[in-house]
Amino acid sequence: MIHRDLILPVPVLLIDDLVEALKNLSHILQNFGYPKEVLLCSSSLANAVLMVQQHLPNLVFINLQSWSKAQIDFTQNLKHFRKDTLIVAVLPSSMPKQLLQAIHLGISAYVFSDQSATGMQNQIRTILRGGSPLDVNLANEILACEQSIVAHGHSLALSKTEHEILTLSGQGLPSQQVAANLNASEQLVHGYVKSIYRKIMNADDAMRCFS
Repeated sequence: MIHRDLILPVPVLLIDDLVEALKNLSHILQNFGYPKEVLLCSSSLANAVLMVQQHLPNLVFINLQSWSKAQIDFTQNLKHFRKDTLIVAVLPSSMPKQLLQAIHLGISAYVFSDQSATGMQNQIRTILRGGSPLDVNLANEILACEQSIVAHGHSLALSKTEHEILTLSGQGLPSQQVAANLNASEQLVHGYVKSIYRKIMNADDAMRCFS
């Protein structure tokens, strides 16, 4: 099936130590129109490093569930080496603190691994449409982080609209409802979410939320 509303950056690198997870993710991407030959799969970070150097992927999905130092270093180094590469974290929804730290390291979006295949497909569709997911737990984690930073005399410099989006998302509202409440398009809301992520990415490493 051809999805004309999607942006399909290539090549794509999928990193997961579970072969079955790689197959499932690959299957979802093929359903969106990706040819199998542009989907590169690696079950080890060492091999993934070589694939990055050889193929220069424009989209990377990396499983960060174990949150190991090797995974953290790989993500950080990849962002330095390939600044324009879209990095998508794959991890459970029960890890909002680690997800916030991953955004600071350079990931642009995420997919929750502990949801149905349909849920994963919907999150990936949002990403391939140029959007960025923002779930209730992450929104509240960002708000708590901002409060902590302000208490220590700093700020993420979030705008009033960005705060409103975080507050509404933190109440469990989906992006469509957030857009309706703000009398804005869903695309514009996703643009603000990306702006929030960029501010987190560019924040000082010394801020306690990211250490």
